[in-house]
This record gives sequence, structure tokens and C-alpha cells, in this order.
Amino acid sequence: KTEDSRLPDLMKSTKEIVDPMPEKLKSVLVNEIATNGAVKAIEVCSIKAPAMAKAASEKTGWEIKRVSLKNRNPKGSADKWETRAIKDFEQKLAVNSDAAMEKGEIVTIKGKHYFRFAKGLKTVKECLLCHGKEENIATEIKEKLKEVYPKDRATGYEINQVRGILSVTRAIN
Repeated sequence: KTEDSRLPDLMKSTKEIVDPMPEKLKSVLVNEIATNGAVKAIEVCSIKAPAMAKAASEKTGWEIKRVSLKNRNPKGSADKWETRAIKDFEQKLAVNSDAAMEKGEIVTIKGKHYFRFAKGLKTVKECLLCHGKEENIATEIKEKLKEVYPKDRATGYEINQVRGILSVTRAIN
């Protein structure tokens, strides 16, 4: 395929935008936990993270979002391509805790070409305050999560698991 020659450039230009996002979010989250506590930090993931993705989407013209197989936000449900990427990352991470979790592919949807990119989001200690096993999540956090996310499915995680992905869809016609 001729479009395959575009993959390295598409990967590079996408990664330049997407790669800093998880670290930036984590530093905002860690700072919020330290300053105002974990309950208040829920807003970082519920308000600031989607706002960061939306700002990056508006700046680039791409669709950039966070999705998961166990989503907290109903809008964060993974499609078929994203589900395959997540499952692939889970398998890689099970074998190697330092596995690179990124995937880029040119796909055709209704006759148009798109570049799809996924960057795995791995759980770290801070994630478990709200995404860990039910019995380990503080009562006040559980109450706030129920209020903000009545259909929450995003608990039961341990350190170094795939929490979800940053997903990018860019038109390349």
C-alpha cells in the first residue's frame, strides 16, 4: 500500500501532541491530591482531563479522547478499534511491565482514510485512590464517585495495569 509510507510521519506528528498529555495530567492530579485531597482531585479526571483532550482536539482538528474498557464516564467507552488496542496493550503489559503501549494504523471508514493512534495509560499509585479495589477506596471518595459517575465501572485496578488509552482519529484524505 502506498499510504504505509506515511505511517512514520503520522506517528511522529501525532506523538508530538499526545505524548506529553498523560504526564501533564498526572502532574496536575498529583498536585491536586497534595493540595486539596483525593476527593477534590476527582475533578482533575472528570473536568480537567476531558478539557485538555478537547483543547488538543480543537487545536489540531483531530478527535482526541480517553477511553477504557471499564469506563467511568459514559462518553469514554472504547469502540472496536480502541478495544483491540487496549487488549493488545494488556497482553504486552502482562509479559513486560515496561512494554511500549502505542499503536498507529491507517484505516478506511466509509471510503475515507484516517490515521488511528492509541497510547496506553498505565495505572500508577495515585490512580488507585479512585480506581483501585473497592475495599481499598476511602468511603468519601466512593460517595463522590457515585455522585459524579453513577454508572462507574472503573474500579478494581492494581498498579501497572492498562487503565485505558488516549485515542486519536485524524482524517488523512
